[in-house]
Amino acid sequence: MTSIIAVEVQRALARRLVRVLVLFALLAIVFVVIIAFANADPAEVDGFSPADIWSSGFDDDSVLGASAFLFLLMAVLGGSSFIGAEYRAGTLTTLLTWEPRRLHVLAAKLLAAAVVTGVLFVVLESLLASALAPVVIVRGTGFEDAGSDFYRSLAGFLGRGALVAAGCAVLGASIAVIGRNTTAALGVVLGYIIIVEQILLGLRPGWDAWFLGENLGIVLGGATIDDVARSVPGSALVLLGYLVVVVAGAAVVFVGRDVT
Repeated sequence: MTSIIAVEVQRALARRLVRVLVLFALLAIVFVVIIAFANADPAEVDGFSPADIWSSGFDDDSVLGASAFLFLLMAVLGGSSFIGAEYRAGTLTTLLTWEPRRLHVLAAKLLAAAVVTGVLFVVLESLLASALAPVVIVRGTGFEDAGSDFYRSLAGFLGRGALVAAGCAVLGASIAVIGRNTTAALGVVLGYIIIVEQILLGLRPGWDAWFLGENLGIVLGGATIDDVARSVPGSALVLLGYLVVVVAGAAVVFVGRDVT
């Protein structure tokens, strides 16, 4: 099993879409830093500060908080390509000839997607925070008043974000198994969050504690959201429950369906 996971990690990193997404993220980081440096005014008392990089919760629109949801969408797309591309290329049949235990193959692919995506999330968000640090020092308030709470909160965000990003990659890969298509996962997730949840929010506003978007915001921000009766651990359990259901459905489909 370990050898299969190692092979799948190497294959995931070798995928062109993954490299394109990483390159896009790096270019986005450069763009954000340039904009932040250009707009920051060192003459202002409340200029660019560590809180603009990250602060617990998403009410303050911190840069890391705003970028996190974009990275999560990239995680869904990247995770779906781990399996969806193999349906299109026809290599999944060859893989199952070498390893006929389908649950082992699926588990290895999902674990590889989770590991690669979780690590990339931490690396990219850390790069973004590090790139913004000179803006705080040169054209902002500096880090003298940041305090230990800032660094603990930032570390917590990176840890929670890595787990959520890994879950998004697994979600994307699982939907790709069901739909046999890479872009199906992104379409389903975006369609649900943008269309379905907004309709449900208008019809049943009391259900917001069960919505995917709200629970993602609570877990990533590490703080509760006003009018949403859900704690951070509670939201994490909700998200885990949703993921387990989708993965179980993908496993049933993958075991019982012809992949040729």
